[in-house]
Amino acid sequence: MHNERSASGLRRSPFYILDDDSDLIFVRGDIFPDKNSRHPRDIMSVRSVIAHEYYGHRTFRGTSARQGSWNDEFRASYTAAKIAPCLTDNDRRHLLLDAIERAKEAGVVIEYNHFIGRMIYGID
Repeated sequence: MHNERSASGLRRSPFYILDDDSDLIFVRGDIFPDKNSRHPRDIMSVRSVIAHEYYGHRTFRGTSARQGSWNDEFRASYTAAKIAPCLTDNDRRHLLLDAIERAKEAGVVIEYNHFIGRMIYGID
């Protein structure tokens, strides 16, 4: 049975710890989307995943948010959606949906701002 609220593709192992000090992104086969899933985290494009790591996590390298915490991951996806160049609107939409899903998984309700509303629903 597929749980609609959780990612099923396991894009990366939960045991893989990123080292912010190295300022490197290690790319493996799990960077590719899981085409059998409907979860935003699983279907993000390769470009979106790299933007999440580079423009999202790297922007806040060394801050107090615990690596892998919902707010660290939320912030990485949201920031990448907002500032990464050369993303399609669909890339940005998937990043924002991932950010929102991470908050939901932590039991946190996110109030949509103008940027989220515009990118997800086309509201201007």
